[in-house]
Amino acid sequence: MRIYWILFLFLVSTTFVSAQRKKDDGTVLVSTEGVIYSLPRTGIRINVQAKQEKFFHGPYFQYAEAMLGLKNAPSGDFERWTITDIQIETFCEADPDQVYKSTGIAASMLNLTESGILAGINAEAVPGDGAFAVSTFLGDTKTPDYPFADLSLNPFFEIGDSTARGALVTKSLEEKAQEAAHTITKLRKRRFKSLANAYDVQLPDGRAYELMVEELDQLEAEYVGLFIGKTYTKSFDYSFDFIPGENSVSGEVAFRFSETKGVLPKTDLSGKPVVVDMKKLDNLASAQNKLNVAGGPSGVYYRVPGQAEIRIMNGMNLIAATRATIAQFGTVAPLPESLLDGTYRIAFHPKTGAIKSVLDVE
Repeated sequence: MRIYWILFLFLVSTTFVSAQRKKDDGTVLVSTEGVIYSLPRTGIRINVQAKQEKFFHGPYFQYAEAMLGLKNAPSGDFERWTITDIQIETFCEADPDQVYKSTGIAASMLNLTESGILAGINAEAVPGDGAFAVSTFLGDTKTPDYPFADLSLNPFFEIGDSTARGALVTKSLEEKAQEAAHTITKLRKRRFKSLANAYDVQLPDGRAYELMVEELDQLEAEYVGLFIGKTYTKSFDYSFDFIPGENSVSGEVAFRFSETKGVLPKTDLSGKPVVVDMKKLDNLASAQNKLNVAGGPSGVYYRVPGQAEIRIMNGMNLIAATRATIAQFGTVAPLPESLLDGTYRIAFHPKTGAIKSVLDVE
């Protein structure tokens, strides 16, 4: 009976331990007898600023020259996009091809980021991995479909003659344009008189005078827009991430661009491709490969990053270029065992995995 009781306790305890080694989704957590960590790889983030211009032609465009002397007033609507700025920066993430296991006393001193990247040994602070970039391709819903309000200081209808029996008659487009042009003339005269009066008579409140002139300017601009049209301008910011491999890259599509639709994801074939070219500088990598050293029993490695020339091309046009340090373009080297006895504090650059500092522990 006692033997059966011992076997029962053994089965219960085994089941309990097995349960403790499972996640909620049923995945078994296998003991690794060490600390698993990753080295970083460098990503390229392309920050794009684009300007959208939406133009609406004025309803009285055909009378702009005859009534106001304004030539070549546009007769149609259009939308135009331009890229106004491009910035290139780097970020890091865990490299799935550079995963290691550290054992012994070195494993107890590792400092990792939230994604498991080696950040330091016997160090105090662990830097973050950086924020993810977010781009939205939602359309601009703030621009009105018809931006011209009823600004006429005179009615758009008039009382008909005796044959119309007093019914209201709609004024013609030319009559409406004449009224708008006459209003513009009156506003300009009023502004001129206000400016002249400002020099002849000292107004009691200078700010009130400034507001009056600003309102006259704005009202005139609204009326002139009925002839020459209106333009709405808005800026948009986008970010695109690209993770290169260990070799040079040519013709990698980062995003697409259309002068009528703006910045588009690379899957939208209605825009022209904007590509990334990365040339690996092999001179540095060749010098690093000559220093190949075998790893020690602690299993702690770090990166000696390489360099690259980066170019952003819009068709045949070069729109941005820079040089950057790329972790995966370099080599991986073992950390000397003599630095892993607990008497040194070692920090790494989070974006490249290179050694930042080696200090004695005070």
